[in-house]
Amino acid sequence: MALLIAHITVGQAATVINIIIAFLQYTLGLAIVALLIWSIPAVNSALAWNVIGRRLHTSLWPTLLRTDTLRGSGFRVAFFSYLSLVTTVLVAVAGIIMPLGLSTGPDLHAPLKTARASFIADTSPLGLATSPRQNYVYGRVCGANGPMTCPGGGVNTTVIAADTVSRFNATPYGPFGMQFRRYYNGTAGFHWPMLVPTFATTESLILRNGIFAVGGLIVDLDNPGIGLWNHTLPTGTERGATWSEDVLWLEPVSQCVDTNLTVDYTLQNSPVTTNQVNNYNLVDHGGFYNLTTEYPTLNRDGQNLDLQQHAYKGAVLSNFYTMFNLGNITRKQSYSGRLFPINFTQTNFFGGQTQTINMLYMGAVTTDNVTITGGDLATSCEGYGGLDSANISNVAVHCSMFLGPPQRTDGGDPTLPADNSTWTQRMFSCASGTRARMQRVDFNFNGTMDMSALAISRRNIDTPVLWATEATDLNLTNVDLLWGRVPDSLEGDPNLQTIRSDVFYVPAGGADIWGVTTGGQPTVLPALAWSTIGNLLGNTMIVDYSGISNYALLRKFQQLILSDPTNGAAQIQKLIWTDIMANNMVGTDSRTTLLIGENVSAIAYDLRYAIPALLLFLLWLPTFGGAVFVLVTGLLRLSYLKFLLTHTSSGRIALGDSALRPMHHGPGFDPGYMTPTTPMAGTARNEDETRWAKGAGRTPVGVEQVGSNPPEYKGDFMAVATHPSSP
Repeated sequence: MALLIAHITVGQAATVINIIIAFLQYTLGLAIVALLIWSIPAVNSALAWNVIGRRLHTSLWPTLLRTDTLRGSGFRVAFFSYLSLVTTVLVAVAGIIMPLGLSTGPDLHAPLKTARASFIADTSPLGLATSPRQNYVYGRVCGANGPMTCPGGGVNTTVIAADTVSRFNATPYGPFGMQFRRYYNGTAGFHWPMLVPTFATTESLILRNGIFAVGGLIVDLDNPGIGLWNHTLPTGTERGATWSEDVLWLEPVSQCVDTNLTVDYTLQNSPVTTNQVNNYNLVDHGGFYNLTTEYPTLNRDGQNLDLQQHAYKGAVLSNFYTMFNLGNITRKQSYSGRLFPINFTQTNFFGGQTQTINMLYMGAVTTDNVTITGGDLATSCEGYGGLDSANISNVAVHCSMFLGPPQRTDGGDPTLPADNSTWTQRMFSCASGTRARMQRVDFNFNGTMDMSALAISRRNIDTPVLWATEATDLNLTNVDLLWGRVPDSLEGDPNLQTIRSDVFYVPAGGADIWGVTTGGQPTVLPALAWSTIGNLLGNTMIVDYSGISNYALLRKFQQLILSDPTNGAAQIQKLIWTDIMANNMVGTDSRTTLLIGENVSAIAYDLRYAIPALLLFLLWLPTFGGAVFVLVTGLLRLSYLKFLLTHTSSGRIALGDSALRPMHHGPGFDPGYMTPTTPMAGTARNEDETRWAKGAGRTPVGVEQVGSNPPEYKGDFMAVATHPSSP
């Protein structure tokens, strides 16, 4: 049986309990003494009066009734009496206030130990849609127009060479630590039997925030990317544990440049056309009239990638050739705010939708008898083509134009589109790629064997590691290179191209050129994701990212553009890539044991509530130290304390057996000698306490009426005079 009380903390509850206990303690002491005095007769033995006096004078009654005030008692007696009162008050206050500082603290971690780890199945839609792992078979096909020998050997076969597998399997952070989430067991390439990926969206995660685990992956949607991790959790922990693992991380990188062109329009019959705008204006905000006259160049430096240069080149060339499509206008013919009326038949996009569009969105351009297509412009922006060599330096870059989400321009509520409302969409040139890196991922869970109980964070590994791709003479169009982290012992291997770095940009291959894959090689998935983003409107297998059917997604995209247009456009690209990858890739790296720090409970304390206790301690320290000093040095003996306790008892004083005497002597008085005033006083110091208690201590003693004051009544009883008062 338990009592439940809402809206109160543990510290507050402890304070209430202490107040109740303190109240009971002091009032119970007062009540017991009151009942004791009421119940005793007027005449008792001297020994009984000793006990009664001790109980009465150690209670709060003397303080409450202000009996025998300290006036005239001397400085020392008054000082220590007041000190005792102050400490009593401080003890009560500290006992009440101190618990208020208590609260439940964060879990602390026990020393590291090795624990068994167990695989935990993902029960989310992504987990349920994942194909069985035991049937997965890696394979590859080389050659665009006919079978070619793949790196490492092997022709007319999809089997990957054993030496190649051995090299990249030397660490768990390579091509054989990733797989397609869903696959079809059929034929590919040149009608060879192999696994083919089923590229689709099962559960879109793009509206989520933070970092979390799904089947075979860690997904980060704050800093977009995925980590390859086959969720294994430690077993046998009562409150959970923390641990760290090194994880291969794939993250999208993207840079966008504002073309200084917008698509502006007025909505009409929006519910009927589902935000598809057929007629709109291309508006010049500097993209034409302020276009540079210098041809943009690229500093091709292998793995030292500058995506800003690629995006800028794409923006300049796209704007330049669009001017040809608009009637070969010149820079001087345009100006800020000039409108160019166009409709969807003149472009390859509709207004009103967030979308990726062709670099030459108004079609090919012929100049000087040379026809420039969107593909040509993309090749110029990306910096490579299908006939270039496949190697570690030809990094995969994907260029496209990006039409941002609609932004309302008439001051109306953007969440309430209406007829005749005016809108604008900014146009960006974006260059994107994929970067691999090692991340140290920190896990914390509460002991529940469920992926939703995980708290995850990640950080960079400071030490550069060795990355590798296959060494080959094949062109990009004929091969998709295997890549990954390899051990240091393979540095200088003639079959590999290696680089030591914190990050590794995924090299280009056939999947980047063609936008499709030939078979069961999961390292092509980053390229497939970027190719899919470049053709969002034409892909019916993935979720709608245009914002037409998902208003929450539209609002998220709008807010990203409002906060920072160019970085917002890049962030949208990276979020879409991460969502596509999470739906189509899984990691297979798992552990059987983990080095964990088990969680242990802890409390926290707010030191502000310890101030009364600190003051009490500051009083206690010199007081207790002084007492110990006088006792240890012999300045005060315990025998003398016992002597005073004996001879200051009220019973002994009443019988005259106490060593206390009135002092009327001068300065030469010897305190070692006291003249007895009663027959028993002379032996008071040496008399055995036990014999006194059995003898003189049993002498009846009553409360005497003093002087002419009226007798004091105790209920129905009256104090009895032991001898007549003087007349």
